[in-house]
Amino acid sequence: MKKIVITLFLLFSICLPSSSQVVHITLDNAVNLALENNLDLKSKRKKAEELQQEIKIANALKNPRFESNFLIGRVTRGNSSQFGLSVPVEVAKRGIRKKIAQTNLDIVEKEIKASEHDIKIEIMKNYFNILYLKSVVLIFQEREKLFKNLKTIAEQKSKKYVNYDVDILQADMKYKRQLVYLNKAKADLLIAQFKLNDTINIKNSENMYDTIEESLFINDLSLLNLTLLPYQTIEDTAMKYSYSLAIAESNITKSEQEVTQAKRQRIPNLTIGGGTAYQTAHQTGGDSLPGAYIAIGADIPILYSYSPDIKKAKIVLERSNIDKDSFENHLRYALKQDYNEFKYAKANMEHYKNILSESQKLMNTYSKRYEKGQTSLQNFIQVETMHQETLKDYIGAAQAYYDSYLNLMHNVGHDILMTNQNL
Repeated sequence: MKKIVITLFLLFSICLPSSSQVVHITLDNAVNLALENNLDLKSKRKKAEELQQEIKIANALKNPRFESNFLIGRVTRGNSSQFGLSVPVEVAKRGIRKKIAQTNLDIVEKEIKASEHDIKIEIMKNYFNILYLKSVVLIFQEREKLFKNLKTIAEQKSKKYVNYDVDILQADMKYKRQLVYLNKAKADLLIAQFKLNDTINIKNSENMYDTIEESLFINDLSLLNLTLLPYQTIEDTAMKYSYSLAIAESNITKSEQEVTQAKRQRIPNLTIGGGTAYQTAHQTGGDSLPGAYIAIGADIPILYSYSPDIKKAKIVLERSNIDKDSFENHLRYALKQDYNEFKYAKANMEHYKNILSESQKLMNTYSKRYEKGQTSLQNFIQVETMHQETLKDYIGAAQAYYDSYLNLMHNVGHDILMTNQNL
């Protein structure tokens, strides 16, 4: 019985979630937390440390080899026994191998920078999505309060009112429907908060990080204060600073080095050796004869001339150049698409700000009229529904505006424009 109790306790301990402390942070703090602590980034940085050792490995000299040749029997007469060392010598290969290892490290370091940029964009996207869903929750909370009040107002009217029963039913149905919508919105918000913390990816974190802002309805929200640079400036910046383009250029450099490496395989490697040679008195039948020997050998590429290796390396080089050209073409089209999406999304955002202000005034007017009995519940619900749609359209426009900005920054491939607050 005691074992059963202990087993059940352990099972409940595993299944129950551990408590987390909610910590409200700014977007900049969220980005910095991820860049410093993200486990995926730490793993990539370890890859760079590995490649630093690969450079040393590539530059290593071959170890010498001990060799001996002891003769036995009648063959020893007139022949010497030997022992010494031989050293393999690579000719014109170690240097280029080291350069390739250094280029591999350069590529990985640029890939780390690109990953840091991607994680920054992902943090910004998830952070904004939380604000968007907080705004959705706020809309449904306001609607829940509204229809609860409308239900109370409808119940307080005289039962002789011709639409008394209909108004109560409509208000009650609307109120209960808002509770369903509100619960779904809260669930979506919680999922978004988990996604932000998953992107930050801190080991054994007991904190649940959340946005410091409450919604997108805050006046002068800094996240939405974005200016638009001329397109050519953005394209020139991408072509100059893009991590992806820099990686493509490094791949070309690596391919050029591999062509050189393949050609140098044709240069023979040497083996140089030397040591002691001797004959004993027994072997000579007289005096012992001391001496020495020197040996040299070479790998001669006769049976295999490395032509396929060279051709393959040249093909890889051609492909690397084509890949870079293709990426540049795709990048220009992507930047133009993102730029125009951002430009029109920015214009729509300004329009919806004005529409939202007018909708709020109309909503307040009809709310007062309904309380005074100057308009029907049906008319008021119609105006309120239009106002809700306007609120949704506004935050939808804000999301499209911010997403288009992030898409543009992602394709620029470097955070220089974001860091300098030029966009």
